[in-house]
Amino acid sequence: MKNKRFIAAQTGRLVLGLLLVFLTTYFGLIDHTWQAFLSYGSFFWGFFLLLDLMYRKEKTVLLNAAAGLLLLLFFAYLHFLYPMTVTKAKYDFAAAKTTIVAQPEASMDEQHIPVVPEKYARYKSEKVLGELSHVSYYELGHTSLQKIDGHLYWVTPIEYSGFFKWLKSHKIPGYIRMSAENENANAVLVKKAMTYVPSAYYSENLKRLVRAQHQTPILFDPSFEPDESGKPYYVVAYGYYQKLRQIPEIQGVYVVDPQNGKIRNYSLKELPHFIDQAIPSTVAEAWNTWYGENIHGFWNKLFAQEDMKRPTEWSQSDEVNGVFDHNLELNWFTDFTRPKSGSGAMVGYSMLNTRTGKMTYYASANGLLNGKSAMNVAEKTFKQNKYEAGIPNLYTIYGQETWVVPLMDSNHVLRELMLIHGKNENVYSAETDKRTLFDSYKYALATKLGDDHAVPTDSALLKKLTGSVTHVYRYYDGEAHQTVTQFMVDSSERIFTVTSGQNPYSVFLKAGVQVSFQYVDTNERVSAVKTFQIEGKK
Repeated sequence: MKNKRFIAAQTGRLVLGLLLVFLTTYFGLIDHTWQAFLSYGSFFWGFFLLLDLMYRKEKTVLLNAAAGLLLLLFFAYLHFLYPMTVTKAKYDFAAAKTTIVAQPEASMDEQHIPVVPEKYARYKSEKVLGELSHVSYYELGHTSLQKIDGHLYWVTPIEYSGFFKWLKSHKIPGYIRMSAENENANAVLVKKAMTYVPSAYYSENLKRLVRAQHQTPILFDPSFEPDESGKPYYVVAYGYYQKLRQIPEIQGVYVVDPQNGKIRNYSLKELPHFIDQAIPSTVAEAWNTWYGENIHGFWNKLFAQEDMKRPTEWSQSDEVNGVFDHNLELNWFTDFTRPKSGSGAMVGYSMLNTRTGKMTYYASANGLLNGKSAMNVAEKTFKQNKYEAGIPNLYTIYGQETWVVPLMDSNHVLRELMLIHGKNENVYSAETDKRTLFDSYKYALATKLGDDHAVPTDSALLKKLTGSVTHVYRYYDGEAHQTVTQFMVDSSERIFTVTSGQNPYSVFLKAGVQVSFQYVDTNERVSAVKTFQIEGKK
């Protein structure tokens, strides 16, 4: 009788063990490596050995129980204590990928600065999704910023809304894209039927398809990336772990055609041109956190916090945001603040290239408004409207580090756009359309940064002019406490504006006087003067 119970118990333990192996490999899709075996197997193996305590009369029960206890202690050490010991190693890993520079090399082309917030793009995409037949079968996937044929778009894959909806459909009708550069554009459905997607099941599940052909690499979350012609692909980053699964390193990507399931393998050095994101945002977040917080190890991170800086924590988004630079290369952006809670200024910001994994840290940004402060400035500007600020992004615009902040109503409809100067929150422009927004910002830079020694615009936007004054009009600006003089010269049909703060002699300007000056060329009838001199006056 005892033998039968023993055999039944061992059989049950074997079945349970096989079931756990199946669940962790088939549903967890873990890598088939010795590190994974130690990480997961030490717990299950130790647990099963402890079960031998039920047979106290057996000779090996104490030995098995002791081995099981050691395995459980090893599991606890591996998952709870060991990560503390490699804190400095994580910093060294991130620092090796980082280059520290003073400031960006070039300003961003305003044409390619996205002004459409992600929430508004999803709001528009929901409307398109609602027009599909069998709309209850589907839901929106993760929305991401993509470069397609030289323009920036918000791209949202369509996913199944559940298991039974997948059973009835077995096909995704396509994906939705919307211009991120044009606030007046509409979202459109790109009809491309897809079978292998993340929300499908069994053999049609995207990651399961990849894991079936590649058992050993670590698989990271997939990104949806159409090529330049609009053909959809899923990009699954793969790599390995250092320090017993504590430090993820990306080696390359598997590019999956969701229409036929074909998989191609590319290293980071040979990525197809259309792929923007090879480094997942979760990995970028971890690298940024290590670079900022782990500089002097675990105990410094916990107590002294010397030389520490923390990435901004967004309540409604990832800690890193996708930003395209002046070369139209995607980077994961985040700004860093001091550990002190409530700090409104940043100490620097980073741009992590999503194709190479190389990170650039801009140290000259010390003292700039951080992202949360920019959001607060935007929301207070439209306090009566109760607008909600979208996630801001920092760009170099006309030579100045500037926050781009969209504002939406409670329904996530885009209402206003703002450009906020990184060093002076009183220098901003707020408009409903992109063209006027940038023209107004040029004017604000020229007039409100008059005492700033830094050149507030790119040299291409500053024009020189000399001529004789033909018309003069002046008034007193009570808010700025200065006299504003508008004048025309014989060599131009434009109206130029100069303030007494820029040049005190401007209040004596009259017709017939010779002047030379630099002005901000906004292609508008009225232009702001940057530098101004009356002939004969210094």
